[in-house]
Amino acid sequence: MRLRTALAGLFLTVLSAAAEPVPDDFYTHAARLVVVDGQRRLNLACMGQGSPTVLFDGGQGDSMLVWRLVQGEVAKLTHACAYDRAGIGFSDPRSGVSDVRAIAADLHSLLVAAKIAPIVYVGHSGAGLYGVMLAATHPEDLAGGVLVEPAFANQWNVISAAGTAAGAPQAASDALLVAMRAQIPRMRECAALPAPLPDDCARLDKRLPSDLGALKKAQNSRPSYLLTKASEVESFQNAPNDISLDQKELESVTASFGDKPLIVLTRGKEVGNPGFTAEQSAAMNRAWTAGNARLAALSTRGRQIIVPDSSHYIQYDQPQAVIEAVTQVVMDVRDRRQAHH
Repeated sequence: MRLRTALAGLFLTVLSAAAEPVPDDFYTHAARLVVVDGQRRLNLACMGQGSPTVLFDGGQGDSMLVWRLVQGEVAKLTHACAYDRAGIGFSDPRSGVSDVRAIAADLHSLLVAAKIAPIVYVGHSGAGLYGVMLAATHPEDLAGGVLVEPAFANQWNVISAAGTAAGAPQAASDALLVAMRAQIPRMRECAALPAPLPDDCARLDKRLPSDLGALKKAQNSRPSYLLTKASEVESFQNAPNDISLDQKELESVTASFGDKPLIVLTRGKEVGNPGFTAEQSAAMNRAWTAGNARLAALSTRGRQIIVPDSSHYIQYDQPQAVIEAVTQVVMDVRDRRQAHH
């Protein structure tokens, strides 16, 4: 496949090289609180200098902490910012639904208020949806993109259909969908509970240093956070025999990155699915990889890279792969600007 390129041919450094984490105290307080909607503020934390600005966006429910192994290294090259979406980290919650259209509108407002557009957008998991929506609604905001294990609008239908085609009973897909949707009412239940919350409401993230892990658990224990995450998940996760709000909104626009540089990073490790055989799960994994390839094809200069020895959080498992992809896109943007002058 044209878009699937061997990693070795693209990356010049050894992927096992250790990425130097950003000092913990960079993330333990609000940085720049940017007003986006009257009095509502989004937390924006930047380091480094240069153009274009890189903006990191976490997956559903994730704050900027997930980028601590990546942001500082990118800041050696250019202006590197991360932000917390509404209701997450140090950002104020919104009053309405956290769907893809509202989140992309917030993102545009942030870029305008902070005067950092056009950016290289780096989005993980669910943030892939937000980057695609931003490209469709405000293409002038984007100079390029790196999507890390990105979600895509119709992924549940595509992935479950692949499992069924490989021989899985429909009941297996139905049960998995019910299990995934069960987290939505549970998060709302958690929001109404007194502290300290049960572990399933706000877990300690052992991938982080103890101080940042404690901060994340405290932030994720807030009712406003739990309600925000429930809304993000509910907007994305379709109900049985229906498509999700996010999918409806994404299908109502024309998604395109034009000829802007775009790299899509996809995990190299297989992921098992409860209720499915290894063969059926392998088919579902192939459907995920193909969905990521279709996102790469949203740019005429899009490329998909399969990152070995990585699971869904590539920025934790192989941070250097993310750093290299961002570096490549930043250099491509600079080369194009120079060619036009």
